[in-house]
Amino acid sequence: MKNTEVVPIQSDKRDLAYEALRKFSEDSDQKGATLSSVAPPLLAATKSLISKRAFITRMAYKPGYKIAANSLLVPSELLWASGYIPFNWEMFSSLIAFHSKVIDLTNKGSAPVPRCSFINALKGAFREEILPVPDVTISSSAFCEGISHMISELSENFNVPNFHLDIPGFNDKLAVKALAQQLEYTFKKLCEINSIKEEDASNRLHETFYHSVRAKTEFLEILKLRKTHGPLNLGMEPLHWHGQFAPFWGDESGYKICNRLKLELINRIDSLKHQPEKDNAIPLAMFGLIPYGRSDVWQQLKDANVNFTFEGVNYLGEIELPEAEKVVSMSDSEIFENMALQLINAPVRGLNFTEKADIFLKNAVDSGAKGIIIFSHEHCQMLAARLTEYENQASKMNLKFVSISGDVILGMPKGPTGLRLGTFLSELSPKKKHLPMDGDITLNNLSACIPEVRVGIDFGSGFSKYLAINRDNKVIQQGLFTSGIDYPHLLKEIKDDLGEHSDINFALAGVGSDNTQLISQVHNQTTEINALILAVKSLFGHLKQFMVIDIGTQDVKVLKFHAQDQAPWINTNKSCGAGTGMVLVQILERWKQSNPDITFDDIDQMALNAKKSELINTTCGIFAVTNVVSALIQSEISRRKEILSGVYQYIATQAIKLLPPETNTDFPLVLVGGVGRHKSLQKIFTEKGFELLELPRSIPSQHLVAYGTALSLNQLSN
Repeated sequence: MKNTEVVPIQSDKRDLAYEALRKFSEDSDQKGATLSSVAPPLLAATKSLISKRAFITRMAYKPGYKIAANSLLVPSELLWASGYIPFNWEMFSSLIAFHSKVIDLTNKGSAPVPRCSFINALKGAFREEILPVPDVTISSSAFCEGISHMISELSENFNVPNFHLDIPGFNDKLAVKALAQQLEYTFKKLCEINSIKEEDASNRLHETFYHSVRAKTEFLEILKLRKTHGPLNLGMEPLHWHGQFAPFWGDESGYKICNRLKLELINRIDSLKHQPEKDNAIPLAMFGLIPYGRSDVWQQLKDANVNFTFEGVNYLGEIELPEAEKVVSMSDSEIFENMALQLINAPVRGLNFTEKADIFLKNAVDSGAKGIIIFSHEHCQMLAARLTEYENQASKMNLKFVSISGDVILGMPKGPTGLRLGTFLSELSPKKKHLPMDGDITLNNLSACIPEVRVGIDFGSGFSKYLAINRDNKVIQQGLFTSGIDYPHLLKEIKDDLGEHSDINFALAGVGSDNTQLISQVHNQTTEINALILAVKSLFGHLKQFMVIDIGTQDVKVLKFHAQDQAPWINTNKSCGAGTGMVLVQILERWKQSNPDITFDDIDQMALNAKKSELINTTCGIFAVTNVVSALIQSEISRRKEILSGVYQYIATQAIKLLPPETNTDFPLVLVGGVGRHKSLQKIFTEKGFELLELPRSIPSQHLVAYGTALSLNQLSN
C-alpha cells in the first residue's frame, strides 16, 4: 500500500480551475526578482523537494484524486494516512505570489477592513475560479485565526466537510491529551468519509507515521550537520526547503528526499575541507516568513554574498521522535500523542514567547550566524506579538539584527527595505580600509589619496542637497534643489553650481542614487543611513550614547547608539507617510496658491507663536493634510497658529512612536532633516524631556546626510 493511493472522484470543476490557472499565469510582463530567479536551487535533493511540491499542486487540479485543503501545521501525516493528498492553501498563496496579477487577486479577495494578503489572495483565487475544489478542508489554530475563518468560509462555498484543530498554547499533559483526542477524532472522521475501514486505517496510520519519523530524523540530522560545521555556506539554498511546512511528512518520498539532501550536504562539507577559506561571505539567520512575491531583497542579499545558516521555516523545534523501528509496536493513541506533542512544541507559535525566542536565537548563534534578518508581515497577528521579543533576545545575545516590514505576498516597500537591509549588510560585510577622520587627519597623510574637494549629494524624494568639503573636512559650499524626477539633470545642475575644480570627487546617497545613468559619473555610492551614521559619528564621537531622528519628506529614520563601536539600533517608517515632512510640504504648496511668498519659516513661526495646540486626530498622513487644510481655510489667524502647532505635535508624536520601547529621555537627541531645524519641533521635543544636540552652523540639519556622503569618500575599498 502506498499513501498516495486514493479513491477516484468525478469532477470537471478541477479541469476548469486548472485552465483558469494557466490563463492567470500567462503574462510576460513580469518585473522584479524572485528567490528562484536570483538563487535557483543547485542541489539535486532541493530540486526533488520542489518537484514534489509541484506534483502535489498538479494533483490538486486532477479529477480522480482525494484532496484535503489544509492550513499550516495541520499534520500532513494525518491526511496521507486517511487517503488524502495534502494541499496547503497558505502555501498556494505563496506560490501565486510570484505573479504580477497577485495584486488583482488580493483586491478581489479583500474585505472592507485590512486583512492578511495570504487570506485575500486565497479568497481572490476562489473568486477567479483558479482554486481547485477539495474533498475536505482542515485548519488549525497554529498561527492565525483569520486563515481558519477563511478556510471555513471556503468549505461552505465548495460545500465540502470542514475540520479544525485547536492547538494549545502551552505544553502540559492535559494539553497533549486533549489535542491527541482531537487528532484521533479528526482522523477517524476523515477515514469514514473516505470509506476506509478501522483496521486499514490503523495500518495506514502506522505506515505513514513510520515514513514521517524516518524523514524527520534525517532532516534533524541535516540541521545538526549545519550547526556542527557552521557557518556552512549554502548560499540561499535552504530557503527553498521550507521543512517546517513540507507536505511530504508521512509520504514515503519524504525520507528519500531528506536522505539524499543529507548525503549531498556531507559531500559539500567534505569538498569545502579541500578549498581555501573565503572571508567575504556573510552568514545570517532568518526569522519569519520569507518574501514570496517579487522583491529586490533577493538580489540585494546575493550581491552582499549572504548565506543562510539557520531559518525559521526550516526549524522543526525541539521535537521528540520515537525510533522508526519502534513505531510498529506503538498504539494509535501513542502516535496521536506524539503528533500532538510535536504540534504544541512547534517553534514560533504558542504563548511562551520569551522561552521560544531564546531557544530560536541560541540556535541561530550556534549555527555561526553573524546576524539575523527578522521579516514581519503586515496584518499578521502571529508575528506582531513576537517581533519585539525576538529583537530583545537578539540584543541580549549581541546578535546584530534588522527588522524588515512589508507584505511577503505583495512585496516589501523598496525604499525602507533597501535602506534598512543595505545598512545592516554593510555593517556585517568585511571591513573596508579607511582613512582616519577629524582630529587624526593631516594634510601630509591625505594629500596623496584624498581629493582637494569631496562632494556628497543626497537625492531626496522632495528636496536634493549637496555639500562640499575640503581635505580638512571643512564645509566650503552647499546647495539645495527641488528634486523633481530627472536626477541625471540634477547632478549636472549641482556640478554647474560648484564650478570648475581640478581635483574633485562625488558620492551619492538617497532615493535617486541607484539611477544607472549616474553610476559612471560619480566615485562612490552609499545608503542614506550609512551616510547618516558616518556623519553623526564624526560629529558626536565623544558621546557613548545618543539618538538620531531624521524626518524627511517621505520617510522617518531613527537611530539609537549604545556604543560607538557597535552598530546602532535602526527603525524607519514602513509603507505609510504619516509623520513625515510631506504633511508640511503639502500644506505649504496649497497655501502658496493664495500667498506665493509664504515659506516654511513662516509656518514654523506661526506655530511657535500659538498659545496652544489643536489635536490632529488621525494616524494617516493623507487624512492629516486633508483635515488640516480644510481647517486652515475656515479659520482666523489665531486658530491657524494652533492648528499648525498641532501639526508639529503630530509629526513629533509619529516620530517618537518609532523609538525603541525601552527608550527614555536620558539619551541626547539629534534632530535631522529639513523639519529638524524648525523651532516649533525643537520646542516640542524639549518640552517632552529630550536633550537636543546642536549641529555645527556650517552643516544644516537638512544637509547632514550629504555631509556623511562626502565623508564616505574617505573610505577606500580593499
